[in-house]
Order: sequence, then structure tokens, then C-alpha cells
Amino acid sequence: MKKFIILMSVLALGQMSFASSCGTTYCAEPYELTSGFSRFISNVTGQNFIAEKVGESLTKKAIKKNLVSGDISVNLDSFSTRDLKAGRFKSLEIKGKNINFDGVYISEFNAKTLCNFNYIKYNDKSNEYIVKEDIPVAFNAVISQEDLNNTMNSSDYKRLINDINSIGGNFNIFEITSTSVKLKNDKMYYIMHYAIPFVRKSKEIVISSTLRVENGRIVLSNSDFVNNNASYDIEKFSKILNYINPLDFSAKILENKDANFNIQNVKISDGKILINGTMTVLKDKE
Repeated sequence: MKKFIILMSVLALGQMSFASSCGTTYCAEPYELTSGFSRFISNVTGQNFIAEKVGESLTKKAIKKNLVSGDISVNLDSFSTRDLKAGRFKSLEIKGKNINFDGVYISEFNAKTLCNFNYIKYNDKSNEYIVKEDIPVAFNAVISQEDLNNTMNSSDYKRLINDINSIGGNFNIFEITSTSVKLKNDKMYYIMHYAIPFVRKSKEIVISSTLRVENGRIVLSNSDFVNNNASYDIEKFSKILNYINPLDFSAKILENKDANFNIQNVKISDGKILINGTMTVLKDKE
């Protein structure tokens, strides 16, 4: 059971990703379950309840090993002890608060399987897990202004800024010295400080953008300058802005190649970014 639960925790981390693709919502009919009498005995004797609690504890521990920090809660619903050990379960729900995963910060997330039968089998011979049926999952996430700024202070995001600076430096144009964001009303305000060659004092530029989903990714759109003393072209800056978009950066860090994602909605409300969608852990070919 332990190996199976650890796999589920890895899949749960993938559920936080914001990358998208077409997913499926097909639910397989239950099969290979233990007899109804066995499931009845497992439940009335309390064995299944104990197995669920053990599974929840193992899942929680496995997830926290992959997190820098954060609070995790798990709710696992199984058919019986024997079915859970075999990798067959009813549902799995994972909630997180104040998550830091590899430099990506998320205030809240919730992920729950959508089907009432899920099946992941462990193959002792190949020492691998086999996803027997597609596993559709609904997820939502809340990202605060503080989360975004913390993510932008991570070493990986700063490396992304350095990539931009290396391009600008080659053409002796400008160098980004710091970045931050503010969320207000329905807009994101990207604040950039930059240095120009032969000019001592750094300059500030503020760009306002709305959020939307495009080709399965969260992009910054309707961008406009709040201040633009140098009369820069907003179209050129929009391309740079989406390249260093902290939401897209988070997606690249958290992507799971074994699952399809479908972002359905994104909006800014009360100074927070709200995201929801679905994901499908794909069935393995045997």
C-alpha cells in the first residue's frame, strides 16, 4: 500500500500545474473488486477505516517530503482494505495551504478525483506503477500577491530575468534590476525597475494587465503602461512580460508530463488570483 500511496502523492503535486491540454472525463465501471461480502466485512469491522487513515497519513508524509513548506490534508475513500492494497479506490482529495514547492508559492489548492472508481496497479516484475484507467481530477488554486512576489524572488525566476538581461546586454539596451507585482481590482500590475547604460539612477515602469486563458495557458492580456516616460512600445514589452509571466513560470516548474490539464477559469478577486480546471492522469499502455 505504501508504494501505491507515494505514487498518488506525486500525482497530487502534478495537479497544481497550470499547463493545459485536452483532457477526458471518462469514468470506467468498477471491476476486479473484492466480493460484496468481503467489502462489507472490511467496513463493519473497521479494517477499511483504519486502512484509509493509514493511507491518508502516508500520502500526507510523502507529499510533505516534496514540499519546502506547507500544510497538507488528505481524504481517501476506499472500497475495502484488500482493494486499497491492490490500488483500487473510490476517491482521493488533497488540500494544501501556504505551499512552497520548489520556489513556487500557492496560498491554497484543492484537488479531487472525479470518478467513483480509480485503479493504479503495482507491477512487481517491472517495479513500476500502471495506471489502469484514466483518472480525471478537478482542481482549484488561490495565489495571492505575496505568493507571486515570493515566487519572483526565487533563484529560478531570477535566472529567467538574467536570461532577458543577457539579451538586452548584448544590444546595450537595458538591464532589469528588480521586479514585483500588485493585484488590484481585476488587474495585475507588473512593476519593473531597470537600468540604462550610462545612466546612474534606475528607472521604473509599471504595466497593467488582465488575465485570460489562451491555448491552455494563463496569459497577460490588454497590457498597458501606467507610466511610460521613455515612450516604449507596449507590444514589444507585452512579449517580454509574457516571457517572464510568473504564472507561466510556475506552470513550467510544476508541469506533469503524464497528465493532461485544462484550465477553465482564471480571475482576480479581492487581491488574489483564482484558478480552476480539470486534469486527467493518463492511462498507461500495457
